[in-house]
Amino acid sequence: MRVVLLVDTLAIGGLPNHVLDLARALSDAGECVAVAHAGTDVPTHLDTRGIELLALADVGAPLDAPRALARLRQWQPDLVHVHLCSHLELLLALSELRVPLVRSFHDYTSLCLRRGRRRYPGDRCARALGWSCALYGCLLGAPEPGQRLPRLANLPRKLSERARYQHFDAALVGSNHMGEVLRINGFAPERITVVPYFSRFDREARGLAEMPEKPAGIPGVTRPLALMFAGQAVAGKGLEVLVRALPAMRGDWRLTAITSGPELERVRALARQLGVDARIEFIEWLPHEALAGHYRRADLFVLPSVWDDPGPLVGIEAMSFATPVVAFAVGGIPDYVLHGRTGFLVAEVSVEALGGQLQRALECGAGLAELGRAGQALVVDRHGRSRHVNTIRSMYGHAAAARAMGLEAVT
Repeated sequence: MRVVLLVDTLAIGGLPNHVLDLARALSDAGECVAVAHAGTDVPTHLDTRGIELLALADVGAPLDAPRALARLRQWQPDLVHVHLCSHLELLLALSELRVPLVRSFHDYTSLCLRRGRRRYPGDRCARALGWSCALYGCLLGAPEPGQRLPRLANLPRKLSERARYQHFDAALVGSNHMGEVLRINGFAPERITVVPYFSRFDREARGLAEMPEKPAGIPGVTRPLALMFAGQAVAGKGLEVLVRALPAMRGDWRLTAITSGPELERVRALARQLGVDARIEFIEWLPHEALAGHYRRADLFVLPSVWDDPGPLVGIEAMSFATPVVAFAVGGIPDYVLHGRTGFLVAEVSVEALGGQLQRALECGAGLAELGRAGQALVVDRHGRSRHVNTIRSMYGHAAAARAMGLEAVT
């Protein structure tokens, strides 16, 4: 089958890595795959080796739906699998290809005017996208880059975007939480399939790749507890919350924060102000191999997302290396962070609650290794590459068969 994986842009974050990894996995399984994107420059840190990239627009040029459709049609796909696209004209034009259309929902972009389903720190909206969003003040958003005035969201356009996706042949989500969000937003339950994310470190989880063991000694007892954070330095990912929680920890610990983003310098300054900067190492984004080493050496991975993170991949990646995870019980995280089994869930989203759980984790000492092994086993069982790809390919087959029988979605 000729499959196009479509994404707005290939930039930083977990989504581009997931799409590229999925493209490789589908190719290895025998599919012919191209990754279509909006034509922006592809960052050098992304591993695109062996992947056919299909630019739908020239670099620096705006995306034009007819031209993008012509480039897709020239490639002759049998199916288009959208991972992120808010270009309404292109979404409407995709029906002209007369092929099955599948959408994976990794975030809330097509379901929320503010993308994160939060209006202010601490907010966790449970409403569907609708005209009531105007009453809750969600029409006003952050200013556009270089501007000072708030941005006015286009609610009718966003509703049209959601409606277009409701008529796709299938909707895939990575967590039970995202499945519920789609149901709240009017998606037909029979078109929603939960497909747990796979770890790009699947081989390491299954013991098929050579990796050194964790450092000798008992963490927090005979050597410092090695904490790790990996994610963007943005408010929702909670790096600032983590740094604020660290001063209250009693005992010996070190934190490696692999991060980059607009909040980084402010968080660095905060660490200096709180007197914990000497025990924190900030590292910019790393290549695959170097990141793997940090996951392996960590005793505990901290996933302090303060919003309903749909299903962050970094926690699954950490567990691939037998590293347990401590996280707030938000979004899709409770699907794989099982309290007391693969890590620790913090019910209250606060600095104090996170600090208290980190202290208890430090006092676990050798018990962290048992949690880590259970987490690694969960990754092998639920988050394996082959299981994910087989489910995706099965969904492709069902969508194609429905089209062939004349049961395609309304377009």
